[in-house]
Amino acid sequence: MAGSLEFIKSATISSGSSTLNITNVFSADYDVYKIVSYGISTVGTLQTDPDLRFINSSGSVVSDTDYDYAHLIMRTDDSFTEQKNTNEDEFYRFFGESVDQGVETNGQVSYIFNPFSSSSYTFATYESMVASAGLKIGMKGIGVLKQTASMTGFQVKDNTGSRPFAGGEFSVYGVK
Repeated sequence: MAGSLEFIKSATISSGSSTLNITNVFSADYDVYKIVSYGISTVGTLQTDPDLRFINSSGSVVSDTDYDYAHLIMRTDDSFTEQKNTNEDEFYRFFGESVDQGVETNGQVSYIFNPFSSSSYTFATYESMVASAGLKIGMKGIGVLKQTASMTGFQVKDNTGSRPFAGGEFSVYGVK
């Protein structure tokens, strides 16, 4: 059936970890993938922005400055703002903005296009919603990894490197 989802893998962030590598999820079986995440929280009350980096077919995390992204930040306490950057080393705020302790909540849905293709750039669209300190922050964005190499997975990364995660759930689906 066209447009159906096929479950590939799920993963959970371990408490105290600043990264989570989700490997062996992208392959020649699909051109489009859906990632769903929820419950990303930090140890303590310090906030962080969970970012995404791809993992290539050699198993290396891609941290080259080949990531371009743009997203709209929709906050309940302020006007909407655009944030965009080129030649970065990750997709900033890919899984949401300002997540913190577990009593608050977040969710994210993204689509990854052509990650396994070695003749095409990898593209992404993403949406998230975060409730943080009584504030609600929605985001909607797009991104591109400007490399023509096979990507087989991705890394969830604490933006600061000093505010480890307490938890979070991730599921990856192939889109038929």
